[in-house]
Amino acid sequence: MFRIIAFSLLCVALFSSTKVEASSRKIPWLYEPRTMPTGHVEYEQYTTLKTNKESDSDYEEVRFRHAIEWGVTDTFQMAVYFADWRYKKTASEERTYFHDVALEGIYQLQAPGPDQLGVALLGEVKYGSEFLELEAKILLEAELDQVNIIYNFTLEAEWEGQDLQEDQGKIINSIALTYQPKPSFTLGLQAILETPIPDWEEFGDEVLSIGPSVSWQSDSWWCCVSPIFQVTNVDSAPDLQVRFLFGIDF
Repeated sequence: MFRIIAFSLLCVALFSSTKVEASSRKIPWLYEPRTMPTGHVEYEQYTTLKTNKESDSDYEEVRFRHAIEWGVTDTFQMAVYFADWRYKKTASEERTYFHDVALEGIYQLQAPGPDQLGVALLGEVKYGSEFLELEAKILLEAELDQVNIIYNFTLEAEWEGQDLQEDQGKIINSIALTYQPKPSFTLGLQAILETPIPDWEEFGDEVLSIGPSVSWQSDSWWCCVSPIFQVTNVDSAPDLQVRFLFGIDF
């Protein structure tokens, strides 16, 4: 965790004064309803730390995602996550393993602007060994001068195990408030409410996490980081999660 934070602070020192690039991400836990220009290509690196479970004092997990994104048209972009892998430590095991590959598409219905609400739809398919997940999102953004309000509604359906017999769902409501004092620097506050649906029969314990974010945008690459803290009391969920995103434009 400390290495992630240290690297993020290094990004502050080096790049907080550079120019902004339109494709940069400003918040790690939510998507904005913005798409790349036609032909634009970008590499994105995700690193997510999960730790501090009341049910397992040894729990620590780090998830890595590697993606290539490109603008198919000015209102439609796609991404290939070609290597999603994880390090996981619990009271009973410690291992590093490949988890899945994924394909994602974002279609912008309306660009965000001072006089209109930004709207986009996102779909993603993840596939791995004894694992399949389908994800759909509605992305909204309201521009209020230097302050933006972003909302994501997410529905996930997941199948695991031999013959994919274990199924479950999840609803995620996420909202963020961002403040951009200058084009290369953005501050944010995010809240994520996760509602699991085990076996698609009844709702499980809801988990609410809240935390700040900070991002820096340059003319060729960008980075952002956000710790979020569980404010509910679900022992099986991590109390702390930290996500760091890094992107390079081509």
